[in-house]
Amino acid sequence: MCDERLSRGAVCPLLLPTPRRHLPRGLRRHEWARSIECRVTAFQTGSSFSAPQASDNPPAIILGGGDIAVPVARSLGSAGIDVHALGTTPDPIRHSRYCAAFTDLGAGQGVQERWLEWLQHGPRGAVILPCNDDGLELVARNRQTLLELGYRPVEGRDDVMLAMLDKGRTYELARRAGLETPRSIEVRTNKDIDAAAGDSTYPCALKPLHSHLFAKRSGTDAKLLVVHDRSALESGLTRLLGLGLEMMVTEIIPGGEDQLFDYHSYIDRNGEPLFHFTARKLRQFSIHFGIACYRVGEWIPDVAEESLRFLQGAGLRGLAYVEWKRDARDGRLKLIECNHRFTPLGPLMERSGIDLPLLVYNQVVGRPGPPVDSYRRGLHLWDPEKDVRAFLAYRSRNEITLAQWLRSLLHRQTLPIFRWNDPRPTVAYCLRLFVRAARVLTGRSRISRGTPEHWKAENRQLAEP
Repeated sequence: MCDERLSRGAVCPLLLPTPRRHLPRGLRRHEWARSIECRVTAFQTGSSFSAPQASDNPPAIILGGGDIAVPVARSLGSAGIDVHALGTTPDPIRHSRYCAAFTDLGAGQGVQERWLEWLQHGPRGAVILPCNDDGLELVARNRQTLLELGYRPVEGRDDVMLAMLDKGRTYELARRAGLETPRSIEVRTNKDIDAAAGDSTYPCALKPLHSHLFAKRSGTDAKLLVVHDRSALESGLTRLLGLGLEMMVTEIIPGGEDQLFDYHSYIDRNGEPLFHFTARKLRQFSIHFGIACYRVGEWIPDVAEESLRFLQGAGLRGLAYVEWKRDARDGRLKLIECNHRFTPLGPLMERSGIDLPLLVYNQVVGRPGPPVDSYRRGLHLWDPEKDVRAFLAYRSRNEITLAQWLRSLLHRQTLPIFRWNDPRPTVAYCLRLFVRAARVLTGRSRISRGTPEHWKAENRQLAEP
């Protein structure tokens, strides 16, 4: 039985990293006070005291992640750890005061090869933390090379990491553990299309087996495409397979957005969880089949139990995220996906009292803590830009009114990127939105034939109704 409160011993501040001088003044005072407290304790007990220096903290290298990477950098940078980020031009992390160095290596095809080339000359001894699937795949396929170069890759079993990047394999592991998944058919070649079309009920969803490859090659940020008849399914699969993608045709589990649940944990070397964190989605964008733009932290016991059952059954070690949906037909949880890395839940977990990036970092370097005895519940994570767009889409379908939307926001909100002591990532993000909107309004945003954007425009009939 999972327990929301896990008994963990307190960690002496001596074992935690020491901040650098350039950190915000309030943080320096806090760490100075902790150092004095430990000095007093050492004097009273007669033990020796030797405060760790910034040089004792191996640097951290963040691989990709976009917005997800920002709270990771803030957590580690606040603890006095040099953060090196590899990303692309629009990434807000490049503007964060907690990012010691940013290298623009682009995204898309060949990004893993470019990262590996950079790592040939990167800071030795650094902890490597993937914030997207490309980073995770790089670690899983090149762990031995990274170790030989002197790096410390994030903890995990590489075969399980790769399995979690393949939704077909993920579902197979879930069913082997006795858990339920959506009814699905894998489509890896053109020969599989007829069987999938004949066995599917409509509407159904076309879902990529490898999400990071789908994002690169299709030019859409959608998680899946919904089709309403056999003709749309066949044409959609033919086009997607032509892009070198492997797909899955899956049933659409009935139920609202508020029946989608998240679980985060860290499974140690003995297969035991260091904490449990659960949350409920409230709205998504794109609506019904997109990414959460509003969610709340709640303790949901059966989500924690089923998630731990899946993770231990799969043999996963390290950082883990599991998504579920409760089926409106029978009330049972169905596995949606599992990610072996940091996710957009980071700011909500931080606000709730779980410093996940520092916990992961300390596990890699062999330090204890920070301990997680409990966390605050009922806190909300709100993405204003995406939620406004979601509201307009929901209202166009008469699924929500303005009054209902406003009432749902009458809580103290946690924002994905904004922090008063580190505002530049938010400023850069808003400027990018402004420029994008201006291009659309002035007609300067063009879609060229043959580009992924053109493919996306041609296939709007495959998107959700």
